[in-house]
Amino acid sequence: MKSLILLAALVVPLAVAPAVAPAQAAPEPQVFVQQVLFKRDTNGFDCYRIPAIVRTEQGTLLAFAEARRDNGLSWCNDAGHLDLVVRRSTDNGTTWGPEITVAGGPSATRGNPVPIVVDGGPNDGRIVLLTTQNPFGQSTPRTPYVQFSTKAQDGTAWTAPRSLASEIDDPTWGWYATGPVHGIQLKRGAHAGRLIGGMNADTPSGNLAGLVYSDDAGDTWHLGGTRPGASASILPQELSPIELADGRIYLAARNQATGAQWPRAYAISVDGGATLTAPFAFVTNLAATPRVQGSTLRLHATDEGDRYNRILFATPNDPTFRKKLTIYSSYDESASWQGGKQITLDRSGYSDLVEIGNGRIGVLYEAGLESGDARDEIRFTTFTEADLGHPDGSTAGPRTPDESGRDLDAYVRGAAGTVAGRYGDAIDLTGGSLQAPYALSLAIGSGDFTVSAWIKYGATKGDQAIFWAYGQGETAPQVWLRAEPGAARIRGLMTTGAGTASVASTQAYDNQAWHHVALQRAGAQLRLFVDGTQVSSVAAPAGSVSTARPFRVYVGQRLDGVHRFDGQLDEVRLYKRALTAAELTSVRTSNATPPGAELRLPFETIGG
Repeated sequence: MKSLILLAALVVPLAVAPAVAPAQAAPEPQVFVQQVLFKRDTNGFDCYRIPAIVRTEQGTLLAFAEARRDNGLSWCNDAGHLDLVVRRSTDNGTTWGPEITVAGGPSATRGNPVPIVVDGGPNDGRIVLLTTQNPFGQSTPRTPYVQFSTKAQDGTAWTAPRSLASEIDDPTWGWYATGPVHGIQLKRGAHAGRLIGGMNADTPSGNLAGLVYSDDAGDTWHLGGTRPGASASILPQELSPIELADGRIYLAARNQATGAQWPRAYAISVDGGATLTAPFAFVTNLAATPRVQGSTLRLHATDEGDRYNRILFATPNDPTFRKKLTIYSSYDESASWQGGKQITLDRSGYSDLVEIGNGRIGVLYEAGLESGDARDEIRFTTFTEADLGHPDGSTAGPRTPDESGRDLDAYVRGAAGTVAGRYGDAIDLTGGSLQAPYALSLAIGSGDFTVSAWIKYGATKGDQAIFWAYGQGETAPQVWLRAEPGAARIRGLMTTGAGTASVASTQAYDNQAWHHVALQRAGAQLRLFVDGTQVSSVAAPAGSVSTARPFRVYVGQRLDGVHRFDGQLDEVRLYKRALTAAELTSVRTSNATPPGAELRLPFETIGG
């Protein structure tokens, strides 16, 4: 927690305890209703800083902050008289109760809150709170503490802080910081149930950052893996931990090194936080952010039944000042960060994210008017995943059912309707197309696959996509099947990092009659079938055709919206295996359903 005097931003007061107005990352601003929960020069405190927020098992939101009195030091000083306070909301953040002092009293600096809610076991619902404390006006000794609120107390009352100096501290260390941001409880693997918090410390050999953990609901704590930065250009501080879907722990860190090219760093633990696999390394795709704490939150996980993984990351997004708080997303388990929805154009600093439980996400963050300071107040605002942007675009409008058993009903884009098909009804895509929902189950990867469909077309001669997935361009991993009547052929293509292969028929089959087409990778071969006959086969490059996250899967158009199919389609299917010759025959001659379809669109109905 490092103090920084900053410049200002823009706000329009509004709702419950004052409020504000905000924006979107690159394009036009979008307004989010904001509430000011803590404001400078109120309740006898000069300022409030270092927010953290959790949702309890009772559904209560607990918003923590350091309440600072300067007592003769510079304004909003890190080493002044700091009490730790909390405000509670029992209605999903609509209204908030008064401040409750969690840790206070004269002559001490208390802060860097790391709240964790225990899920399960004899202490189910307990709220565990890690903090640090040092004497007023001094930066050392800086000692970690723990305190609790029971499920019944729900944040209204707290035990006295208990020192953890003998458990997770070292008498030779100087500055010590917990978090600051909510901690996590592991859900996966051998250490499921373990509580995890971040920490960093100044040691005689330099800066270290890492994890602390508890296996008994916070009663006792252990120092886990710690590492320095991989170079002098990485000084990791202020960690936000997130559990990845494969059980690893990702530590998002502020990089405090002066003049460093990248202001963010990260480290990984593969053993429940006991060790870190390597020193902290640069995060290289969040370059516009200033040196400041950031916060993470898991929104979706495929191992919990979701269609895709999504982790959120909140940080100011301005290369010069702490301003423009922005929410980024990772769909590949923190390997990359993308998108970006601005919550405000104003000054903004430290933050914490919370899933509220009513379909909304909340962010608690330091803020100030554009003409003020990012430490003027702490605001709370909420948003939905739709506000951030769904990975498959709009989820509104009509759909056609997926009969694979995976519930991936396809979005109908543009004009489309059902007509008599090869089996039952079909879809007429003249002027329309279809998009499958983003789901990791649709990623073919490096394995075999089969794409098949019935087609009926011939009114126009332009290129017409039947199926297009994952990428577009000369080198992007992708798979597609396209009718090219102008060139008198149907063509299929796949690209991996190892190269491209394409197969083509010698006629277009554009006679306004139904024809069955299938493209498949079987071992080292890419094959094209038309009406049950293999018409082309070439060597297939090794490697994945679906490396992008998120990716798109379209029926009836290319990814960029061109090459629209001008005709009818029926029984579009995707398998992550090569169907046998007998299975392909049964699909074609009797509309059989071999097991293992990842997507099956029979187009019998289009619904609301």
